[in-house]
Parts: sequence; structure tokens; C-alpha cells
Amino acid sequence: MTNPNSTRILKTSTYGLETSPDGQELFLCRYKKPGWRLRLDDAATDKTKLAATLRKAAEWLTKRQG
Repeated sequence: MTNPNSTRILKTSTYGLETSPDGQELFLCRYKKPGWRLRLDDAATDKTKLAATLRKAAEWLTKRQG
């Protein structure tokens, strides 16, 4: 059951997109621990393709953990 006193407005999101101060670079960020900031080479990247490559990167990373 959800808390009737909670609000979504105050919740911080886990992920977000940020731009550099000069507006030339785009970053995919995770704000909760473990936090990270990933620079995207092309801001016009298809989100479905980006999600697929991130899943493959996660598989690669977990295999290398040992």
C-alpha cells in the first residue's frame, strides 16, 4: 500500500540527462549510489539502441567482476 502523504514531486529521480555548461556535451547520469556520469558522443542516439548497448555493457562488466 502506498503512503497517502508522499508526493512524487519531492522524490529525486535515479537517472537523468545533463548538458555541459557550454551545451556541447550530453551526459547520462545516475544520481543514487553507485553514482556515475556517462558522456554520450551523439545526443541524437536512438534511445532503444542506447538501452541495448548499455545492457550489453552491463553483461560485459558483470562477467569481468570475477
